[in-house]
Amino acid sequence: MVPETTKVNSTFISEKVSRIRWIPEQYDESNSFITGSWDLDVNNLKVWKLVRNDYADDENEFVPKCTAEICFPGDLSGLEFVDERNVVISSTGGFVSLIALDREKDENNLQERHRFSDLHKFDTFSSLNAAPCTGLSVHDTDVATVGEDGRLNVLSTVSQSVLRSIASADSCTISCVAFLNPKEVLTGNRLGTIKCFDIRAEGQKAVGSFAVSCEDEKRSNCVTCIAYHPTQRHIILAGSEEGSITVWDLRQPQFPASYLKAHDHAISELAFHRTQPSRLFSASEGGELWQWNQNTMPTATGGMLSGTTTVNESSSSDTNNPWLNGERAKSKINVTSLLSGIRKAINSFDSCRSKIICGGDNEAIYLLENLN
Repeated sequence: MVPETTKVNSTFISEKVSRIRWIPEQYDESNSFITGSWDLDVNNLKVWKLVRNDYADDENEFVPKCTAEICFPGDLSGLEFVDERNVVISSTGGFVSLIALDREKDENNLQERHRFSDLHKFDTFSSLNAAPCTGLSVHDTDVATVGEDGRLNVLSTVSQSVLRSIASADSCTISCVAFLNPKEVLTGNRLGTIKCFDIRAEGQKAVGSFAVSCEDEKRSNCVTCIAYHPTQRHIILAGSEEGSITVWDLRQPQFPASYLKAHDHAISELAFHRTQPSRLFSASEGGELWQWNQNTMPTATGGMLSGTTTVNESSSSDTNNPWLNGERAKSKINVTSLLSGIRKAINSFDSCRSKIICGGDNEAIYLLENLN
């Protein structure tokens, strides 16, 4: 159930949203965001501003107004900000673009600064064909990209060059990527394996690998997304095709620290709140958006209270982080359904203080305010 204090605004925009991100603000709460589309003949990157609805009802106090647009071939598969004025997008056309966002004018403007072409391609008998770029990750001014060709690239948005390219990072589709730190990148593949690459080393091989858990041990479980704990980066979470979340402690990566059966459909995106590390959000292809809250209420015994286990005040420490508690993690974390029953995939979301925004295949944008 959606918390009573949470307000939900929904707006139909007539296009499927593949990625959505708040435009970062230094001092103020953002009221503008950017979206990437998919499944159109020509897809787009759009800037939106939340404006007060003159015809407001109880559910739609604010509506998004498009203030800038730029078009691209292929579906947009990735979207991240490098800084307040620059964003990178990836495309199923195999390229990545660096886009400048001009915010000096009343109406925003988008301009492509550089296109990294032919980053991902299949080597066929007769020619090289573009392979879809399946995702990207940003660390400072560097960008990591992965694709269906099994290649891992690291790009510089400063020199606008390819810093590193590992052609055979994987033998199958790499489905997601995440910077762990400036020199290490994690990739997840179609078969359920996560690999760690030292991008400053000369070798082409991964320095480590581990597999996501699966309820059916005879099936592969595609890694759909990777997230790391904001304050304890050795804690890694992976969303999967079966809808589960697997957690690792990279100090002891031989076995998962926790396995949580979550959604009934594939998890499309997984991310911690940008400023509140006790909150995790997950979106699914079944049209659900969940909030996972670490329960930090202190107890004298740490026992069961009305069917829920709570943790003591030191729960944020390494030894007591609830995500590392195996089966007990389920009782140390409260799960709240923020959206459900949409029936089509929620592909992407982003948090900003007490607000979260999301979009997906039902061609609508949802703004949730006053999150607890």
